[in-house]
Amino acid sequence: MSIQYFKYIATLLIVVNLSACKKKVDTVSEKKAPIVVTAVKVQQNEIKEYLTFNGVTQYQKKENIRSNVTGYISWMNYKIGDNIRSGQTFASVRTKEQDALKEAVKIDSSLSKFVNPITIRSNAAGVFTGLNVTVNDYVAEGDVLATVVQPKSLVIQVNVPYEYEDAIQIGTSCEIMLQNGEMLTAKVTGTLPTIDPVAQSQVFLIALPDANLPENLNVQVRTIYKEDATAMTIPKKALQTNELLSEFWVMKVIHDSLALKQKVVPLLKNDTLVQVKSQGLKINDLVITEGSYQMQDSTIVSIIKQ
Repeated sequence: MSIQYFKYIATLLIVVNLSACKKKVDTVSEKKAPIVVTAVKVQQNEIKEYLTFNGVTQYQKKENIRSNVTGYISWMNYKIGDNIRSGQTFASVRTKEQDALKEAVKIDSSLSKFVNPITIRSNAAGVFTGLNVTVNDYVAEGDVLATVVQPKSLVIQVNVPYEYEDAIQIGTSCEIMLQNGEMLTAKVTGTLPTIDPVAQSQVFLIALPDANLPENLNVQVRTIYKEDATAMTIPKKALQTNELLSEFWVMKVIHDSLALKQKVVPLLKNDTLVQVKSQGLKINDLVITEGSYQMQDSTIVSIIKQ
């Protein structure tokens, strides 16, 4: 009887020890490794938020050279892009009557003064952007022979939605971004007193008298909308939001190992930074920039500081 009793006790102790070891193994296996993330410090920066509009280059001053008689172009020696001065001869025109007088001149030499071609002069100084005739072309009185523009009259027409009428006005500084990456600085110099009935936008003008740009070039014009010299900022990629864009938060790291969900209110933005407001966030706090997508609150992390 005593032998069986001791065997029973021994078997029970073995079962208890095996159960304890299994629980210990399970506990160890359930312990998760920390998530490796990248974090940066919250900083104080000057931040500017810009408004960007589309614009197009236009010459405000254009003059058409017209024919003052009906006849044929006997001389014209210009091409598109050439310069011409005001009063300079543009072309000569011979009329049918002058051709008929050539025989009469042989009889009466006093008629020779009426045979010379009629001179057409430019009424403006500038650059030819259009030529509609060549030598020997027939033209009627009043026909447009060429178009001359004044390079100093170059402006950019910017369409600004009326909702931003307080943000841009005459004298506002702006940056003009060209398609080749070049940046020009200028000021708004005028506006048109009409509103587009469909787009509800107003045209503002930016004079560029010294710029060598072609007409009808599409550009982007941006101007400062809001700015803050002492903004609390985080990188854009640190900011997270829900599907409805109704809540915003960051994952704040404390004790270099625990990530906590911290609600924030985004304010000004630029290409890389976002100004935020939060009661639980301050300058030099660590926020996660990479590795926090769909991360739960109070997650153990291992951070790589930047």
